[in-house]
Amino acid sequence: MLDDPFVQAAVHGGIAPFVAALVVGAALGRTRLAWIAIVAGYATMIALAVGFAFDPLTAARKIVLLILLAALVGLVYDAVAASSRNGALALAGAAGAGAVWAVSSVLAQKTPGAMWGASVGIAIFAALLAWLVLELRSDGLRTGAAGLALGLATGVGGLMSASIGYFLGGVSIAAAAGAMLLVHIASARTRAPGALGGLTIAVACALFAAGALMLAQLPWYALPALLIVPLAARLPAPERLHRLVRAALLSLYTLVAASVPIGAAWIATRLSSS
Repeated sequence: MLDDPFVQAAVHGGIAPFVAALVVGAALGRTRLAWIAIVAGYATMIALAVGFAFDPLTAARKIVLLILLAALVGLVYDAVAASSRNGALALAGAAGAGAVWAVSSVLAQKTPGAMWGASVGIAIFAALLAWLVLELRSDGLRTGAAGLALGLATGVGGLMSASIGYFLGGVSIAAAAGAMLLVHIASARTRAPGALGGLTIAVACALFAAGALMLAQLPWYALPALLIVPLAARLPAPERLHRLVRAALLSLYTLVAASVPIGAAWIATRLSSS
């Protein structure tokens, strides 16, 4: 049964990352390190599916490296510069530059005009996504709902674009964010996601989308459509509501928003097959 590719995808992309993130999140829920659970979930998927390797430094391996680096940068930022007024903008800019670097080997194969156009578009998309998710960083339920929907959107988009790697990556982020939603529902004394949670989720999903655009068949218009998800996470969800009700409401908002980029990927698939 474990040899079945569908079972393996479910275990590697969803079940194992969810369990890993839930254990880490529950154990560290009252500490600044709680949202390292997102990286724990993603790293579990990488360890089970492909293993860690960084030589040669391909686009796929750059993405793994940048996600790990995003967690480290977010952790340091939360410790030393969380009150900085321009900090989120700086982190967003770095996310944009990182996304371009991740796919630079593919960009270099294009004509100069196409290369610069794609580079600017990817940088702006990744920076905007990072900034929008970081705007949620003081609220664990909003960040968790955004991560759940962004992960599903990039994962399903990757699958429709013929990339199992980005599918597994997106689903692992969704599973880890879902686990953190449960941790926040179960306890009111958990720590806010901060840049550790927000930047990790945003960078991961931005890189999966950029990778699927450049290396698979994700249409370009799916990228701006992804920006709707963190915007949906800002819709009204009063603090007075029970945490379970509030989490369900925010998840509903974001999952409905996620249907837009998923629909864009589906339309592109239908058009390419007709």
